[in-house]
Amino acid sequence: MIREDLKVLLISPLPPPAGGIASWTTQYLNWSEKNALEVEIVNTAVIGIRAQKINNRTRILDEIRRTYNILDDLKVKIDRLKPQIVHLNTPCGKLGIIRDYLCARRAKKSGVKLFVHYRCNIRDQVKKSKVSNFFLRKLAKIADVNLVLNDSSREYLENLANCYGIKIANFIDENSIIMDSKRIDVRIRTVSFIGHVQKSKGVIEIIHAAKMLPEITFKLAGPVAAEIKEMDTPENLQFLDAILKNEVRDLLMESDVFLLPSYTEGFSNALLEAMAMGLPIITTPVGANEDMIEHMGGLIVEVGDSTNIIKAITELSDYDKRLNMSQWNLDKVKNFYTTDKVMHELVFHYLKSLTNR
Repeated sequence: MIREDLKVLLISPLPPPAGGIASWTTQYLNWSEKNALEVEIVNTAVIGIRAQKINNRTRILDEIRRTYNILDDLKVKIDRLKPQIVHLNTPCGKLGIIRDYLCARRAKKSGVKLFVHYRCNIRDQVKKSKVSNFFLRKLAKIADVNLVLNDSSREYLENLANCYGIKIANFIDENSIIMDSKRIDVRIRTVSFIGHVQKSKGVIEIIHAAKMLPEITFKLAGPVAAEIKEMDTPENLQFLDAILKNEVRDLLMESDVFLLPSYTEGFSNALLEAMAMGLPIITTPVGANEDMIEHMGGLIVEVGDSTNIIKAITELSDYDKRLNMSQWNLDKVKNFYTTDKVMHELVFHYLKSLTNR
């Protein structure tokens, strides 16, 4: 049960533009309204030319104005709401990590419990940047509670800042989960991918696999990078570009296997959506991917290895294996990843922090 006097100030982006964190924010606010959790938000969405197209180059003047607006709104809402909890979502971006630290400092001055939620695979995002690591360390140490998406990020925080990270999964709306078992075809006809169609998502390896498996249709949904558009692709590979939410559902419904050979991930919403539709998975051991499917809901292949992707697709030609993986994924999502289950876990940590004076 939620304490009636619990007030949370969420520092996080809202759409537009649409994106993983923005979608999470919308679901968080919807759940809070239905469950009488009092929440206000400081919207950190991009502005200027990046708001028009997310891949546009960052303009420093836009970022300065954005930072000023966020800090000003944060002060106003702390004074008005008087929250006990400030929940700060950070994607750990090169410039954003500095802004997030400034937000954290301002929040801590008001005496709140500060939750910092790292919405990325930390190691891959900060890489070897001395500036990013400097502010990441300071941010982790000023937080009362650090939330991470996967084991890799938790380990990185411990090594960098000697701070413990609590793993909190992403969630999925119950309406996005099929209630009945998925119909499994005797043979694999369609392999799907959803995400940015670019090299870091393993798309070059998908193209190579498609060339070797001409009897299977590969459908890739998402904005296509210029480097990929210039490649020679086989006829059985289709670029669908960005598609609507209902079209994503239709694509997953008609697919036999979901393929996500990413080089890096935090906690993949695309993978979660595919599991919620009962799809067997082929993915790489990055981010939370391996934790999500546990070698029971799919197969793990090494990063950058198209040969192993082909072997994995061939292995999944086994009907019974796909049938078992499908049901296992549905059960895993229903038991661990629904909005209600994850939000109750998050509120538990909010309340626990308030008793740890």
